[in-house]
Amino acid sequence: RMVNGELARLEFAAFLGQMRHVHAAFDPAIQHAAASDERVARLFDESHLRLHRIDQDLADLDSKSVADPLPSTQKFVDYIGRRLEEQPASLIGVLYVKEGATNGNKIVSKRLQQAMELESDQAMRYMDPHGKDQRRNWNAFKTTLNELDLSEQEQADCVQVAQETFQMVMDVSREIPVAEATTA
Repeated sequence: RMVNGELARLEFAAFLGQMRHVHAAFDPAIQHAAASDERVARLFDESHLRLHRIDQDLADLDSKSVADPLPSTQKFVDYIGRRLEEQPASLIGVLYVKEGATNGNKIVSKRLQQAMELESDQAMRYMDPHGKDQRRNWNAFKTTLNELDLSEQEQADCVQVAQETFQMVMDVSREIPVAEATTA
């Protein structure tokens, strides 16, 4: 429904609220990983931090509160903490999914803005963080990623983390309508 631009403001705000929990864990985790591993530092930049963007988007939607983490969200948050503790460089896999998603989100955000009758500068900072620089940023990200000196095992770990991250984002997205229906 999100991809088709069919979410109501309340549903989108609920999604952003859950992503807020994720980024409250991920943003400091990726900063810590970058501070402790120069390879992560080469890939990471401040544009990858999304918590402040989510807060601005929630304000645009007049969302006054954020629901507690759903079980799938809490699983994702806990996963980020474990990956940071066990293998900080593997958070590159989370970053890859988050950054890669911004490609499709550029289209999705336009659909959502139209469906929710929002102005072009409202509520899509999380979905479209790079604006007109999207393609350039994505290409630079991929180039830098391909140049990182990761062992075969580290590469495999990053791929596994990316696959698991993608699944966890989908799990959160699927759980939101159920959570909203039970509280309505």
